[in-house]
Amino acid sequence: MTLNFKESCLTLLGISIIMVVGLFIVEMPIAVILIAESIFVGVIALIKKIPYSELQQNMITSVTSFITPILMLLLIGALVASWIIGGTVPTLIYIGLKIIDSKFLLIITFLMCSLMSMLIGTSWGVISTLGVAFAGISSGMGINPAYTISAIAAGALLGDKMSPLSGSVVLATELTSASPGEGIKETMKYNIPAFIVSIILYLYLGFTNVPQGEVNVAETNTLLSALAEEFNIGILPLIAPVLLIFFMLIKIPTLPTFALGIIIGVIESVFVQGFSLTEVCKGLMTGYAMAENQLVNNLLHYGGVDSMASTLILLLFAACFSGIIKRLGIITCLLEKIFNKANTNAGVMTGATSIHTLCFIVTGNYYTTNSILAPALNEIFDSYNVPRKKLTGILLNAGTGISPMVPWSATAIFITNTLGASGVGYTLFAPVLWLPVVLTPVFAFLGKKK
Repeated sequence: MTLNFKESCLTLLGISIIMVVGLFIVEMPIAVILIAESIFVGVIALIKKIPYSELQQNMITSVTSFITPILMLLLIGALVASWIIGGTVPTLIYIGLKIIDSKFLLIITFLMCSLMSMLIGTSWGVISTLGVAFAGISSGMGINPAYTISAIAAGALLGDKMSPLSGSVVLATELTSASPGEGIKETMKYNIPAFIVSIILYLYLGFTNVPQGEVNVAETNTLLSALAEEFNIGILPLIAPVLLIFFMLIKIPTLPTFALGIIIGVIESVFVQGFSLTEVCKGLMTGYAMAENQLVNNLLHYGGVDSMASTLILLLFAACFSGIIKRLGIITCLLEKIFNKANTNAGVMTGATSIHTLCFIVTGNYYTTNSILAPALNEIFDSYNVPRKKLTGILLNAGTGISPMVPWSATAIFITNTLGASGVGYTLFAPVLWLPVVLTPVFAFLGKKK
């Protein structure tokens, strides 16, 4: 038995209370909050006489949908570690510290991450490679981490929403039966203004909030010397990112590409940096901590399969929670209520954006949200003669785009663990994430007036 509208609203209210109290009052870990929310909705399901066997099956099905992200996380942990041990990340940091003026680091970070994400189509791949390097450069320059992480996340997610190679784009266009070209063009309409605003913002922050002066220069020179002592800096360590981009461009699937990237990193670790295979294999699990200079160890504290353990736990709890939510039929109930009162195309666009954003905030899972919403929204858009390409843009902007802003989503958790972000406050400085969601209803109503 599923919930009616009143019951659905009360359940969402209860979930929100648990979330707010847990995050801001008790300061509970997100994993504990997800457990509490799962127990809460599970009890409601049992009260509604839904058999436990059904709930368990829904949780198992939801967890199964996370298998690909879980495998990606494990491989990315090893990939980052292999690229640090092999000298790729240290070389990129060294070059960046040498040639990049600190005033322009934020804008360069944003543009480079945007370009790479458009080329390879995966935000996680960009964050775990180029993002880690820029985070290291930023740390060496003494720049506020929130600014740098926002530039990395904004650039990485831009390609996830608009690259023809992006899995998110492929999924969204498949669900809406729109062509990839139409979907990307629709998404660009909202993301190009956000891109321009971001450029202005990062230039402003770079010239007004980045530390300058002799102290910063001295610290940078100390770090450069330390990196040169610990690693063989040169062209050879840069083979790894070049080959990774090549593998992506020739459309080798993401998981095999990451596996190949690890192999290349291991080869460079042994033959270029001179580590033993035993040391490298240990580093793949635990991350880099091999330098004699503690400054270098502190700078390169990323990576390792073990570093992804807490992320995997959160993903599993999030999957269980979203599985129960789906079985209760809360989102389906809200859809029926919202669109019964929609009487214009602009109203449909606004309603779809609102419900998708709300659903994603509740589930924190792009795949679950779209599998629930897309079939129903397709019918609604068809009945109002609204092109499905517009729904594609909503799925990408209000799902993939805002994922770093939802603390319990896979992407936010990944960014936190990979780049060491403290919460999701950095997203305030990433207009690419939230501005397209704001512009969608605005453009819809302006189009109506026109």
